[in-house]
Amino acid sequence: MNLLILAGTEDGRELASAFQKRGHQVLVSTLTEYGAEIALQQGLTARAGALDEDSLRRILREQEIDALIDATHPYAQAIHGLGQRIASECDHPYFRWERPLGEYPRHRLIHSAPTLEDAAEKAAQLGRRVFLSTGSKNLSQWLAIPVLQDCELFVRVLPTAQVLSQCEASGLKPYQIIAMQGPFTQKFNEALWEQMKIEVVISKESGSIGGIEEKVQACLKLGIPIILLERPASAHPELNSDENKPQIMPTTVEDFIRKVEDILEY
Repeated sequence: MNLLILAGTEDGRELASAFQKRGHQVLVSTLTEYGAEIALQQGLTARAGALDEDSLRRILREQEIDALIDATHPYAQAIHGLGQRIASECDHPYFRWERPLGEYPRHRLIHSAPTLEDAAEKAAQLGRRVFLSTGSKNLSQWLAIPVLQDCELFVRVLPTAQVLSQCEASGLKPYQIIAMQGPFTQKFNEALWEQMKIEVVISKESGSIGGIEEKVQACLKLGIPIILLERPASAHPELNSDENKPQIMPTTVEDFIRKVEDILEY
């Protein structure tokens, strides 16, 4: 099969490599040049750049793609919706790899929130020195939430010029910005948050590969609360009525590949 795999994350590249080892032709699409560079170093064929309707249709047509596999970040709603919609319009099968949720205990320090606003409300009730471990994409939204105006925010973001410029444009001072690339160990999180006297952490529920377990355990060790931003519901559920409906299968890589091959009768 000739597969287009939207994969800007580690588990997405792992999935692409596994398909390639099974004898499939794989084209990996990433948002950034850096993501494509890593994919190329792993022996994958890759292209970089944001996709829109026209560019995605063109790739599906010109590369003679048999199926589209969406292995992007669990919170990348825009690309999830775009991939489902264009695959359906072009009569291509669409499969969604959803990385498994993290595993952690039920505990009074572990909270969940369905929206940014709910997470901000809880954080403001729990502490004043708030550590945002949610990336840079929604940074302006976080900083605009009124209830956080009385809090001192600290952010951990990728160390790129574009992201740092975004942080500065948002009004963050250098001491509020931790520019590093993860994943981070539990001990590193503990040392960082203890040094910064963090009182509450906000994170996305990004799964074990996204470092959520290390964050949770660090918070429990330090005795500080952590708020987990819940994953968004799958986009465009109306496509489920289509005969080319999206297949969303959160499982192991091996099981995922077998199911894809079975559905496509490989």
